[in-house]
Amino acid sequence: MKLQKNIFEKILFPLFLLLPVYFLIHFSAETNVSAQIASGLHNPTFCASGLAQGNAVVARTHDASAVLFNPAGLTQLERAEVSVGASFVTPFIEYHGNGISEDMDTQINTIPNVYYASPIINNTLAAGIGITVPYGLSGEWEEDGFSRYVVTDFYLQVININPTITYKPFSFLSVGAGFDYYTTEFDLERRLNLGALNSSLTGTAIDPSTSEGYQDIDDMHGDGYGYNVGILYNITPRHSIGASFRSKADIDVKGSMKFFNLSGATAGIFGAETYSTRAKTDTTIPEMLTFGYAYHHGERWSMEADIQWTNWSRFDDLRYSFDPTNILLESDNTDERNWHNTLGVALGGEYQINAALKARGGYSFHETPVPSDTFEPSVPQGSRHGIHLGAGYGWGKYLNKVVDVAYSAIFYEDRTINNSVGDASLGPIDGTYEIITHILAVNFTYKF
Repeated sequence: MKLQKNIFEKILFPLFLLLPVYFLIHFSAETNVSAQIASGLHNPTFCASGLAQGNAVVARTHDASAVLFNPAGLTQLERAEVSVGASFVTPFIEYHGNGISEDMDTQINTIPNVYYASPIINNTLAAGIGITVPYGLSGEWEEDGFSRYVVTDFYLQVININPTITYKPFSFLSVGAGFDYYTTEFDLERRLNLGALNSSLTGTAIDPSTSEGYQDIDDMHGDGYGYNVGILYNITPRHSIGASFRSKADIDVKGSMKFFNLSGATAGIFGAETYSTRAKTDTTIPEMLTFGYAYHHGERWSMEADIQWTNWSRFDDLRYSFDPTNILLESDNTDERNWHNTLGVALGGEYQINAALKARGGYSFHETPVPSDTFEPSVPQGSRHGIHLGAGYGWGKYLNKVVDVAYSAIFYEDRTINNSVGDASLGPIDGTYEIITHILAVNFTYKF
């Protein structure tokens, strides 16, 4: 009976309290995420304490964010806690090529997170839940710019609801497992070079006076399921190792594709100047495996080194199907990506200045999964280096209120591209892409 009471009071009841947070994140217009902090589509801004250490915390995380980093760490909690936070991301992206320069529209993107975790049986059994935005893209190039026939506006958001449970069978070993529910939204806009398209359909010369058309992939949404597991092994009081694995998740995405301002032979095939069709595709969130080693020096210092593998080869192509359809849609229904698997490394540490104040720092490096031959301006990234700093401050009875802050500067290696994504009819996207991103993160944690 006591175990059943603990499960209700410490798990089920808080779940109901967190549901409004999910809907706030899901429907908020401010929940934009940016490819310019990502390794591929992955956005590693899960909490301020982790970000300040380059997310090198899989072998020593000891707060509610263990739900995300390594669920096995939840057995280290002494009492229930809830953490709410956000990362504010400002990317600066420049394109230089074909005699022009262009900046992607700069905005502050907000990426929220919330966690709740609690021991059920002290030092033996614990559980928690996290709501995060682990994958996404957003950005806007000029409506009449170099990339307008490939992409102008793009938006992808993937929300993860992740309940977990953790068991500690031995004093030195904890194991954890969780369930991942993903829900996604996707939009993309571009212009159509109707002069070139009509010419290819009729075999006549290009009419330079032909107005451009518009294509809008709109309100695409879907969901999928996966799981995650973790292990934390305390070799000695000073040395520990951790590992965390997230499974793939297949997501079926449905929505609509719309065309506007069609003309000539193109309008003839579509049957009107405007056209709308139902569209669907499927994609896969990739597996991710992380190993970490942590060293604790006395009561004040802790340091960790992590390595992470991501199976981005899952992201090979997007194949669309349409209802109704036509020959033009079927001739351009596959978006080839052919991404590569990647490795990332991170080094991070924390110093306990006094009972209330902690200082943190870290470095991270992640390879880009995007090959040069399928590179395009919605994911204009190279491999990235991150410098991270932060602090945590606690106050109140037993220091039960904590605020964590972090700042990160992400430096991307320049990409010089010469591929066939933008050809003579679309307008080439060849050139050099330069990116730097600034991130400010903050979390507030309350311990019950």
